[in-house]
Amino acid sequence: MKRTIVTLFAMMLIGQVFAQKEYKANWQSLKNYEAPEWYEDAKLGFWVHWGVYSVPAFMGAHAAEWYGRWMYCHKGQERDFLKPELVFEHHKTTYGDQSKFGYKDFIPMFKAENFDANEWADLCVQGGAKYFCMMGTHHDSFCMWDTKLTKWNSVDMGPKRDLVGELKTAVTSRGLKFGVSNHSAWNYAFFQFNHLNNHDAVDIANQDLYGTPILSPVLDTIRYIPGEGRDSWLKRVKGTVKPSERDLNRWLERTKELCDLYQPDLYYFDWGMNIPEFETRRREFGKHYYNKAIEWGTGKYGNPGVVLNYKNKAFPYGAAVKDHERGGEGKIAPMVWQTDDCVYNGNTWGYSSGVPIKSTNTIIDELVDIVSKRGVLMLSFAPKADGSFPEDQKRLIKEMGSWLNICGEAIYATRPWNVYGEKGNGKTATNVRFTRNKAKTVLYTTLLDWISGEITIKSINSRTIPEGSIQKVSLIGVEKELDWKIDKYGFTVILPKNKPVYNYAYPIRIELKNAIEMTD
Repeated sequence: MKRTIVTLFAMMLIGQVFAQKEYKANWQSLKNYEAPEWYEDAKLGFWVHWGVYSVPAFMGAHAAEWYGRWMYCHKGQERDFLKPELVFEHHKTTYGDQSKFGYKDFIPMFKAENFDANEWADLCVQGGAKYFCMMGTHHDSFCMWDTKLTKWNSVDMGPKRDLVGELKTAVTSRGLKFGVSNHSAWNYAFFQFNHLNNHDAVDIANQDLYGTPILSPVLDTIRYIPGEGRDSWLKRVKGTVKPSERDLNRWLERTKELCDLYQPDLYYFDWGMNIPEFETRRREFGKHYYNKAIEWGTGKYGNPGVVLNYKNKAFPYGAAVKDHERGGEGKIAPMVWQTDDCVYNGNTWGYSSGVPIKSTNTIIDELVDIVSKRGVLMLSFAPKADGSFPEDQKRLIKEMGSWLNICGEAIYATRPWNVYGEKGNGKTATNVRFTRNKAKTVLYTTLLDWISGEITIKSINSRTIPEGSIQKVSLIGVEKELDWKIDKYGFTVILPKNKPVYNYAYPIRIELKNAIEMTD
């Protein structure tokens, strides 16, 4: 009898395993997910904010990619610090009244006449990126691919080219992974002021671009009451505009189509889909994407081989890869995560003339910090409307690549050490970050600032790295070995007077005789 019970129990377990060969549209199933090793090894991806909004290329006080929202917004209809009236007045002065020249009228001006997918892919390789994420659609819902679901796309309008498809071919031919980004969940409210102020969004023919028309009584609710204070109005109308069933279904259909046509290795979602109305669609797409990946042969149940990025709490932790916009983890995370950031200082992500970009040193320090905590950096660039990269952005790419060509072994395919870093000043400590190789035979100690002479790093000591374990210590890119000592108080190393030939950050390579116990 016992043998029969054991046999039946074993058969039940086997049956459960076979039953779980595909994902279901529920969180319990989707949490059977592990990010692919290629992604955790990659550490750096490039991305772009590029689309119709690149034509006006005007950020005002906020962001150029939000031009389509602010061009319809009157003074006092949003928070003061956003100053939407700057864009509103700029548009009237430059292009004419919004009732005569709407956002849709920029589309014929978006020609991408100098766009070369191969040049973009070469820039990725030159800059040391291991994957490239193409903007599929932003909040404006204009599709940058050959969609059959709407006329508002880059094949039927504007450039008359499949921009996503061209980039996938160019990027993957160079051995890089390819991703797409989708920001369209919030489209239902992005053009809210277009609806509110009775411009071209009220035309039902434009609803595939501007979202389902906002009608009474919602439209009446979000209008100002004469004499009402701005703060009172903002509080009253918050959350009033919600996605219709048409908006929700449209989002899921396009999201699936972009997945099916281009089989992306990574699918990035911006915020907007984390509200309750999207939950069933989020679960449905998670199931769809992971099961498709298994069909494509990229992975299996539990590790489908693809990356799905989410923000806020759109997915439960562990069901996909959490993304932090211009932020990150404060400590070593148990699972790989991602920071998405932009080359620009300030709020804008889309191209806006005259806006300064961050220094190469700032970006390299950010990358080193992120990697030390088990993160990946997806860095966004801002091409011009014609498809060309501004010279300052190309220079940044070249400088990043030059550093990574020498120091990349401290970044790529590494894992966190026992602690992510050590901060301090003077000669007893410096601002450092730690990584290690997967074999646990090399520890990288990267100095974010150069200090010549003797320094002591307290996190490395005879308790964390047993005496007699170190075989060789060197500065990456410098042939001569460094003098060092280790005791219970720390690891002391003497750095040369002159910096290495590279700038920005300076990895010390501590080679061990054998693998030793380190954090996984």
